[in-house]
Amino acid sequence: MTRPTLLPDIDRAIFASAFVESLRKAELPVSIHSGERYAAALAATKPTSRTQLYWVSRVCLVHDARHIDTFDRVFEIVFEGGALPTGRNARKSNKHQEPSFPTAEQRRREARNQQADAGGGVPWSQAPSASPEDDEPADDDSEMVLPELLPAELAQLADQPFDLLSEDELAAIGEWLEQAAIAWPRKPVRRRKPSNSPGKLDRRRTLAAARRTGGDPVQLMWNDNHRRTRRVVMLADVSGSMQTFVRPYMHVLRALSTHVDAEAFAFSTTITRITPALRRSDPIEAVAAASELVDDRFSGTKIATSFQTLMSHASWSTLLRGSVVLIASDGWDTDSAEDMGRRMQRLSRMAHRVIWVNPRAAADGFEPLVGGMAAALPHCDVMLSGHSLRAMRQVLLAIGN
Repeated sequence: MTRPTLLPDIDRAIFASAFVESLRKAELPVSIHSGERYAAALAATKPTSRTQLYWVSRVCLVHDARHIDTFDRVFEIVFEGGALPTGRNARKSNKHQEPSFPTAEQRRREARNQQADAGGGVPWSQAPSASPEDDEPADDDSEMVLPELLPAELAQLADQPFDLLSEDELAAIGEWLEQAAIAWPRKPVRRRKPSNSPGKLDRRRTLAAARRTGGDPVQLMWNDNHRRTRRVVMLADVSGSMQTFVRPYMHVLRALSTHVDAEAFAFSTTITRITPALRRSDPIEAVAAASELVDDRFSGTKIATSFQTLMSHASWSTLLRGSVVLIASDGWDTDSAEDMGRRMQRLSRMAHRVIWVNPRAAADGFEPLVGGMAAALPHCDVMLSGHSLRAMRQVLLAIGN
């Protein structure tokens, strides 16, 4: 079954020319040949998600790293505000809606990025900002249900980084995270399920029912596509540099582990499976037992070595295939960047989706210049900060998206 395209019933030529014109108004140079290649690429790839559309657009239209920030800003304005004429009657009108002007905070953030040595870009630009004004609810069309309002005692802590909170506040946030992580990614399977609405004819059930009516198929039986939960594997960094973030991440690990098909691992210099410990009934005892299983917690970090152990294990490696892999780490690694790149490339091929949560990404002007993080980033589908309670909500949304 083919997935629906992201731009149904849209004149792609008009869409491409309007988007190119928006980039040129933002002083981003785009040649005529680049616009032609972009229109041809849209017709050939037929993007089914915003991430695919982003990379098709960026590969075709951006040829200088210094223009990535401008491209990201225009892309965000266009696809958040619908500033392009893409309907059936787009050719009949020459009136284009002008893109909205950036806010003062966005201008300040852009000025800081321009002062950096290297340009920023997706996917780390998808990380939520530490500023409350920049936090907007995610655009969610899935079956995810997360509480929009926080308890009164947690509302004032929503934007506070985890490393500035007390032990009691972290424990309260951990309990809320366990209750909030109620969404789950799903995947289609070949097995079909009975349905009351007309769809695909279920010949076997129809013939079985016809035996009760003298062989005449008086009542037609139907079936429909069946979807089941997709496994989630979470890998949490418990090294010394992540010590202040371990407790809330452990509660997220426990929330995932209590579901039917989820696995949790903790790594520092080695990797340890902590799923059985996290499935205890008492949250405090579960987190304490999981911490005790990791002998090298709060020590050094060997991310590439830990990932190699995970993917080479006889049974652990099977858990990764087709799963959503959530990695919580700051990317500081004592292994070489080359080893990290190879391990992440293999992991991205095994997994359905790789989400990297880096609490350092919330800092102003953050760029993944650390060797391990820079090598891993090209193989990640999305990168989020997860540094605060509000940011962790975005992580939970990304898991089930």
